[in-house]
Amino acid sequence: MDGLIGRTPWQPGQPVLTEQDHAEWQICRRARILEQQRERRKQMRRIDYYPSKEAAAVIDKFRTRLAGGDASSILNRIVAEWADASCGY
Repeated sequence: MDGLIGRTPWQPGQPVLTEQDHAEWQICRRARILEQQRERRKQMRRIDYYPSKEAAAVIDKFRTRLAGGDASSILNRIVAEWADASCGY
């Protein structure tokens, strides 16, 4: 007998020792990633946006490798400044 017959399935927090443990760990890991993604999407609004050439040129002027230079940060700043200027929010 090789000791694997009747063994309990892999559980989180246990070492990954066998191929079967690895397969069970991958299933558990994937389920956790998907659950975290569902929770993140519940809390955060996502807007898909394809800018015109003119809008893309404006966005590209603000791009940097530093914090705040990514597209989301740039669009957040543009929207906030527009709202402040036009609506007084």
